[in-house]
Amino acid sequence: MRTYRGFTLVELLVVIAIIGVLIALLLPAVQQAREAARRMQCTNNLKQHGLGLHNFHDTYGRFPPGASNDRQPFGTGGTNNWGMSWLVYIMPQIELGNAYEAGNFGSGAGYNTTAITNAVGNGTGKTPIFDVYVCPSSALPDKTSLSAPYSMIPDYVGIAGAVNGFGGISGATEYTNTAYGTAATNGILYYNSQSKFGSITDGSSNTLMVSEVGDYVYNDATTRIDYRPGRQHGFAMGCKGSNNNTTVLPTSADGRVFNTVTVRYKVNPGKNQFFTTACDDGVCQNMGVNSPLRSPHAGGVLGLLGDGSVRFIAETINNTTLGNLAVRNDGNVLDPF
Repeated sequence: MRTYRGFTLVELLVVIAIIGVLIALLLPAVQQAREAARRMQCTNNLKQHGLGLHNFHDTYGRFPPGASNDRQPFGTGGTNNWGMSWLVYIMPQIELGNAYEAGNFGSGAGYNTTAITNAVGNGTGKTPIFDVYVCPSSALPDKTSLSAPYSMIPDYVGIAGAVNGFGGISGATEYTNTAYGTAATNGILYYNSQSKFGSITDGSSNTLMVSEVGDYVYNDATTRIDYRPGRQHGFAMGCKGSNNNTTVLPTSADGRVFNTVTVRYKVNPGKNQFFTTACDDGVCQNMGVNSPLRSPHAGGVLGLLGDGSVRFIAETINNTTLGNLAVRNDGNVLDPF
C-alpha cells in the first residue's frame, strides 16, 4: 500500500510565514486603494457643493450667505433670531430638495430647531445623515449634534475669508467677539454675505470657497477633541442678528456664527498647536468660527475653489498663500500651491 507524506512542521511554518509576508505586503496596498477611493468620494462631494453653489448663483444672481439669521437667503424681515447656513440653501440644488421642502426652510422667519429637525427626520427627533456633507475618510464618531433636537454634523465649511494679520492680510472687515473669535467678510461665504462672481476680483479659480474640518484638533499633547464648527447644533445653523440685509453681523447678545470658517491657523495643525476648551481662540465645539482646516487625508485637505474645481491643499502651504487663497479681493498674486 502506498503511503502519503504530509507536511512537516518546518514546512508548515514556512508556508505560514510566506502567507504572513504576502499579507504584510498586500495590506498597505489595499488600505491605500481604499483611502484613494474615499478621497475620490470626498472630491465628488465638494464638486456637488460647487454645482449647488453655482446653480444657486444662476437662480438668484449671487451665492447664498455663508450664514444668515433668516430662513430666506436674502430676507429683510429682521428676525433677531437664528437663521440658516449655506448648507441648507444649496439643498434643492444637490438633490436634497425633498428634505428641504419637508423642513419648510423656505418660508417663515427664524430657525425653529425642533420643528425643522422633526420635519426633516420624519418625526424621529434627528435629521438623516446626508452623505454629501460627510467626508468618507473621517473617523470622527459623532454624526449628529450634541444638542437636541439632533441634526447631522457636516465635515465641510464655507470659507468666510482670513483674519487681519494672517499671512499679511489687512483691510478685512471683521466682527470680533472676544468670547468666540473673529469672523471676517473678505471671503465668499461669510455671515449675511451676498457675494457674486463680480465681487471675486482675485478670480474664482484663485479663491477658496469650501474646505474640510473632518478631523480632530488637540487640547494638549495627548487629548484630541472634535471641534467641528457644526458639532453643537448641526449643519443647518447659521447666525443670529437683527437684519439679514446687512453685510456685517449686527450687534447681538449672541455673536456666534456656525458652519463657516475665517482662516486664522495653518492647515492640519495636529499636535503642533493646542486649543483651549474656551472659545476665545475661535476654536470650540459650540461654534468654531476660526476652526483650522483639517482632514484625515494624508498631507493636507481638499478645497473647492470658486470656479467649481477641487484642489488638494498641502499642509505645508505657507500662511501668505493660504491667506490669499481665502480672500476674494486682496489683489495679491497667488503663488502656486
